Amino acid sequence: MSSARAKHLPARILRRLIHVLKKAGVNIEPFLTVREGENSVAPADIPDQFRLGFLGAEDLDELASLEPGSNRDEIERWLQEGVLCFGVRDETRLIAKMWCDPNEFNYPPNYRKLEDDEVYLFAAYSDPDYRGQGLAPLMRSAGYAALRDKGKSRFYSYTEYFNTPARRFKEKLGARNEMLRLHIGLFGKWSKTMTLRRYS
Repeated sequence: MSSARAKHLPARILRRLIHVLKKAGVNIEPFLTVREGENSVAPADIPDQFRLGFLGAEDLDELASLEPGSNRDEIERWLQEGVLCFGVRDETRLIAKMWCDPNEFNYPPNYRKLEDDEVYLFAAYSDPDYRGQGLAPLMRSAGYAALRDKGKSRFYSYTEYFNTPARRFKEKLGARNEMLRLHIGLFGKWSKTMTLRRYS
């Protein structure tokens, strides 16, 4: 076995164990709470055909069709509740979006109300046809700027602990991990979230 494979073996074993336990009704979710936008990398030049900005109720049909499995009723409810959606268009075609909740850190294992200058970023998605073109960091960096114009200065998200690509993506944006947390749920009847580590 190569040293690289050996290095990642414990993580693979843990992921497999978590998967097996979930089938048995024991849900274990290690995740990182992340602070973004403090040292964000400036976005590259925006291609002329790209238009970036906040979306609204008039974009509901496009939002529902952009990402497979989207729930139109949920999207409509988010918009009605004041959750913001920042999107990217190629000319008129919607090709990427991310949600920005100014009211709540709405990920249930880490739920909390937010202060006036805080915002929770979640559910980002890019059209697969545009993957590998730097669209996600462009949208994230432009989104930070647009949210600052709305008085937001503290940007938060979470990352599943074993989602290495997502962790690397946020590191490249200058994000920093605040806490390593563990959520445990038993048979849908009991749950608890605990903090395993706080990062300086």
